[in-house]
Amino acid sequence: MTAACPSCSTADHALPVTAALNDPREELDRPTRRLLDVPREPKSLSPAGTVLYVLAGLAAVPALAAFFALLQAESAEFAYTAGVLVVYLVIVTVLAVAGRLVREAARKRRLEQGGWPVSYEQWTLVHKVWRVAWLCRACRVAFFPLGALRPDFPASPPLRYEHFQDWLNETARQTELAGGFLPATDAPATGTPTT
Repeated sequence: MTAACPSCSTADHALPVTAALNDPREELDRPTRRLLDVPREPKSLSPAGTVLYVLAGLAAVPALAAFFALLQAESAEFAYTAGVLVVYLVIVTVLAVAGRLVREAARKRRLEQGGWPVSYEQWTLVHKVWRVAWLCRACRVAFFPLGALRPDFPASPPLRYEHFQDWLNETARQTELAGGFLPATDAPATGTPTT
């Protein structure tokens, strides 16, 4: 499958971005690779949230021990052991809820700062858009051929490498708002016929 560059209208120097980045000859320099590479997957946990979850897990171990001690406790020790178990369960619950709140606060902060994608599902859309991107080595532009994302998807204008990531994110956002990703199955994903 070939695609014609919207800038020079030829397919001679056009190739998928994925192929260009996986080229063993490494013709792309490091800054260009960074501009064309797939965006990083968003972190689902903040470092503080992770610490709180680990502490909750560590507090669950003595809670479990207290539970088994409660099962074997005699009537004189039952109230004390039940109290210890309740204290440990409260600690585990508070730490787990705090971890969840910290995680949600970090996600909200990323959204307010304009960070996108903020979820794995959104990143998956960005990754799917990235996988159908092409570049022209002669013109040093990235582009998306006609029908690349869905049969009704128009061909993109030539995109300078500096604008490629913004275009990926915005296209994935629009795809999310439109209800998902519909790959073009029978429609040609090229601007020129193949021979």
